[in-house]
Amino acid sequence: MVLQTILITLVAILGKCEFLLGTSLIQRPIIMGALTGLVMGDLQAGVIMGATLELAFVGAVSIGAYIPPDMLSGTILGVAFAIKAGMGAEAALTLGMPIATIMLALNTIIGSPVMLFFTHLADKHVAQGNEKMFSFDVIGGGLIAAMVTLPIIPLAFYLGSDAVTAVLGGLPEFIQTGMNIACGMIPALGFAMLAQMIMNKKVAPYFFIGYFMVAYLGEYGIGTTAVALLACLIAAIQMFKSDKPVAVEKPVDNDAEDGGILDEF
Repeated sequence: MVLQTILITLVAILGKCEFLLGTSLIQRPIIMGALTGLVMGDLQAGVIMGATLELAFVGAVSIGAYIPPDMLSGTILGVAFAIKAGMGAEAALTLGMPIATIMLALNTIIGSPVMLFFTHLADKHVAQGNEKMFSFDVIGGGLIAAMVTLPIIPLAFYLGSDAVTAVLGGLPEFIQTGMNIACGMIPALGFAMLAQMIMNKKVAPYFFIGYFMVAYLGEYGIGTTAVALLACLIAAIQMFKSDKPVAVEKPVDNDAEDGGILDEF
């Protein structure tokens, strides 16, 4: 148990360091789920649960002022608790979503003031011309703000795993059935959120062509991989077809314009 807690902590640290590596998407559920499954001794279950959570969080992207739930914590704890309880992806999804929401609130309450503190320090050091301290404020401050809630993950795993396992093991059958149904609906909602952002009349026909190919031709061996490869070919064809010579605008004769702003050139 202690060794697993240490390894879970290392996985969480790796996920928290994502932005130091240039938005590498390490903290996405499909990666964190697999690593958590490896720590828990069931890589296959971790991959399946991580992929299920990835579908649920597929539209969880920070755009503007919107901050999505903390899928890192939700994935690690949800997958770890579900594997320990001997349950499937539905349990990981049921646990992961509320955990991610709670951790988002904690990150906002604890992490945001820390980030704000280093932001003001960065302003001060810029005014002073202190480049080294400014670099620390931006990189080190961001890392500290991200890590300040990190201990919650291994602590919750160590203290709460037995209790959560007992609760999940004692769930009535009708609740488990409901969890299975929700497990199928929430990923569909995630896909709907993603489709809402990219769907328009130009791409909608391709979307439905791919869907019907998988739905009705799947028995002939045409799966999602084949459709994805076909989509890449169609995209390449459309890109090459749209190549048109760029119209070159006639340069403005600045000498002919009295007092033009580009006269010095």
